[in-house]
Amino acid sequence: MKAIIYFSLSKKKNSKRIAKEIQGDHFEIENLGKKIKFAPFQMFYYGYLMATKKPLEFNSPKIDFDKYDEVVLISPVWGGKVNIFMKQYLDENIFKNKKVTIIGTCMGNNKKYFESFDTVIDKSNKVIEHKLYTKRSMIYEKKV
Repeated sequence: MKAIIYFSLSKKKNSKRIAKEIQGDHFEIENLGKKIKFAPFQMFYYGYLMATKKPLEFNSPKIDFDKYDEVVLISPVWGGKVNIFMKQYLDENIFKNKKVTIIGTCMGNNKKYFESFDTVIDKSNKVIEHKLYTKRSMIYEKKV
């Protein structure tokens, strides 16, 4: 059984749309803090929070990971890396010995995004697939 964990901040909610296409139990990470609608200010503000490692206010879905053999992580690519919401969630909610699929959504092609998860998910997990979507289309897929 799959646990699909996703975060989506954009107006188009690409990560959420992709998550809903996958069968399994869905868990959304939602921003509960400051909401910034203008994209350039959003990038500056959240970039600042990432650089200074400031904690965020967000809902942290409670998941009994023992019920799942696979975890799917879906989030936008920010600055070529895992975004701060997903990173903080994974830092606080450690799971082990799972198959993991990592899916990124972005406006361009950034394959280094997947490497940014190396320090965020426990080493006992096995990443089995990488996917990258841009503008509603998959542009990269790799079975690991």
